[in-house]
Amino acid sequence: MTDATRQFFEDLGVRGHEPLMSKFSGRVRFELRDGERTERWLLTIDRGDVSVSRGGGAAACTIRADKELFDRMAAGEQNTMTAALRGELVCIGDPDLLLAIGRLFPGPPNSSVNGTRP
Repeated sequence: MTDATRQFFEDLGVRGHEPLMSKFSGRVRFELRDGERTERWLLTIDRGDVSVSRGGGAAACTIRADKELFDRMAAGEQNTMTAALRGELVCIGDPDLLLAIGRLFPGPPNSSVNGTRP
């Protein structure tokens, strides 16, 4: 079984520039709980230039979720905003960055319409 979260962040890291993020700048820290372990990723956005690193660091927005939920989001099986509204995903800090990164997640599998990307 592939690790959808790892694949999501690795793919983001090699893109370099993401046009959907061209109006945004900031750092988003992801804290993903997997049992007793917490996996941390740091996404840096500078007007669409995107870089990804492992670990923590200062960020304008921190997103906390269970790793299983994030795997579903990374696979396009779970909508970011739905998870946030249900309280399954917690955003601390700049909510605009949460809305912005929602655009980066894939739409539902086997769908002709991408549910989260314009």
